[in-house]
Amino acid sequence: MIIKRIQTIFYIIIKMNLSKFNKNIKIGKNNYIEKYVKIHNNVTIGDNNKIYNGTVLYPNTIIGNNNVILNNNIIGEHPIHSNDIFKEKIFKGVLIGNNNFFHISNKIFGGYNNQTIIMNNNRFFAENHIGHDSIIFNNVDTYPRTLIGGYSKILDNAGIGAGTYIHQNRIIGNFSFTGMNTTVNKNSFPFFININNKYTKINYNKISKTEYYENIIKNENLLYEIKDKYINSDLDINEYCNKLPTDIYNIIFDFLLYK
Repeated sequence: MIIKRIQTIFYIIIKMNLSKFNKNIKIGKNNYIEKYVKIHNNVTIGDNNKIYNGTVLYPNTIIGNNNVILNNNIIGEHPIHSNDIFKEKIFKGVLIGNNNFFHISNKIFGGYNNQTIIMNNNRFFAENHIGHDSIIFNNVDTYPRTLIGGYSKILDNAGIGAGTYIHQNRIIGNFSFTGMNTTVNKNSFPFFININNKYTKINYNKISKTEYYENIIKNENLLYEIKDKYINSDLDINEYCNKLPTDIYNIIFDFLLYK
C-alpha cells in the first residue's frame, strides 16, 4: 500500500513537472528516446527516430522521420549575432528533415532571423558547429570539427572535410568538397575540391556514384574553363547554355543565384 502510494505521488510529480516546463511537445510513432534527453517546449518529433542520452532539443525544434541523433547533440541552442547585445534568449528553432545521421556532440544553433534548416539524408560526424540561419541541403557529409558560419548554405551532395572553417554567408556548391583544415572565405564552386580557396581538381569521388558522372567526364575541360571564369569574376553562365548538358547547367545556374 505504501509503495503504491509512493509510486502514485512520484507519477503526479513527474506529470506536474512536464505540464509546467514542457508544453506543446508532439512525438510521433516508433521513436526510441533515451531517459536523459532534454526536450524543451514546442518541439515536434516525427516517426521512427532514435535520440540518445545527453541530447538537448531546444524550443521550436522540428524533427522529421528516420533520423539518428547520438549522444550529446545540442539542437536549437540560442544563437549569438555579432550585433546582438544579449538580453533574452532567441528560439527561432531548427527544422530537420528525414534520414539524417548526427554523430556525437554536434551543436546546431537555432535561427536568429529564420529557422536553421537541415534537409534530408545528411551525415554530421563528431563535434560540428552549425551556425544560425544556415541551410544544409541534401546528401551533405560534414566530417569532424567543422565550423559553418551563420547564414551559410551547403548545397546538395557537398562534402566538408574535417576541421574546415566556413565564413558566415558563404555558399558551398553542389558536389564540391573542402579539404581537411581548409578555411573557406569565398563561395565554393560546384564539382571541385577546394583547399583554402584554391581549386585542385574535380570531386570525382562523389560524382562517380551519381547519374552526372558521364556528363562530367565529357565536359571536364569546359567545367575547368567555367570555374576559371568564375574565379576571375567574368562568368556569364548563359553563354554556356547550349554547350553544357541541362543537368550540369542547372546546377551551376542555381549556385550562382545564391551569390
